[in-house]
Amino acid sequence: MMNLSVILPYYNAAHTLKEATQSILNQTYSDFELLLIDNNSTDHSTEIAKQLASSDPRIKLLTEPCQGVVFAANTGMAAAIGKYIARMDADDVAHPERLERQFNHLESNLSLSISATQVKYQSEKDTPDDFEHFVQWSNSLISWDNIYHNRFVEFPIVNPTLMFRKSILDEVGYLREGNFPEDYEWFLRTTSKNHKIEKLPLPLLDWHDSPHRLTRTDDRYDTDAFFNIKTKYLAQHLISINQEEVWIWGAGKLGFKRSQLLLQEGITIAGYIDIKKTKQLAHYPCVHFEQISLSDQPFILSYITNRGRRDEVRSFLNTKKYTEGENYIIAG
Repeated sequence: MMNLSVILPYYNAAHTLKEATQSILNQTYSDFELLLIDNNSTDHSTEIAKQLASSDPRIKLLTEPCQGVVFAANTGMAAAIGKYIARMDADDVAHPERLERQFNHLESNLSLSISATQVKYQSEKDTPDDFEHFVQWSNSLISWDNIYHNRFVEFPIVNPTLMFRKSILDEVGYLREGNFPEDYEWFLRTTSKNHKIEKLPLPLLDWHDSPHRLTRTDDRYDTDAFFNIKTKYLAQHLISINQEEVWIWGAGKLGFKRSQLLLQEGITIAGYIDIKKTKQLAHYPCVHFEQISLSDQPFILSYITNRGRRDEVRSFLNTKKYTEGENYIIAG
């Protein structure tokens, strides 16, 4: 059995495909197959893929006529023969030791189902924006505990750094198509089944941001789509731990709107917590954050999304003797 399959879906990636592919072929670890999946490209990407395949027998060419990265990636996963599957995007560049380090990471840690890495952010913009801040946050989450406690904040992994045991697909399944970010949904589904993921504390991929990247252009990756899908898994988790009634920290318009999605999933909102002492809501009690206590607000979901406030909320709740995961979850 081959040790590793690398799947690389592409669509009209003529300007980046060769560099992305070559970065895999030049790895220090060489026992792999590289599956290039053409997803109806109309430029000369396919010609480039054929030229690359003619020079290296590790490359296998596949096509997926159903348009969309979900279908192309699933085609690659179904065809993969490796013990492990690694993801790669046509926009990015893998560092030479990426596959070797991740392979060894999984081989030496049998309790892990998935290995990921930090990334080096590359952008055409001169000034930082939300994507660069996201990378900084993602790179700070290394251990399973940190990744797990932040799973309802955002997708704490950069998807093309994933390497996972193919065997977990029998339980978890493949990517799903829908009005949600497919990689985040798969991650939430995987962690909900107690599969552990850990990140190597090394930037082993150059993650290229561009105006054309799907994460910028497709509505399935906007903030509301993330909140919609994570609400479903958050509610499932709350029900599984017999915590169907919660207090929401964040009584502003956005926090209120997003938290109300929980009602559709069978969760009861006992009340809201706010930084304003005079804040009032029509149908819910609202308390100032300094008044909260384990006896009165036994389980809190924080929907605060302001950058930097997340850690302040954690620190405050910890001083109040709350325990993350047991008495509160950060969800914003």
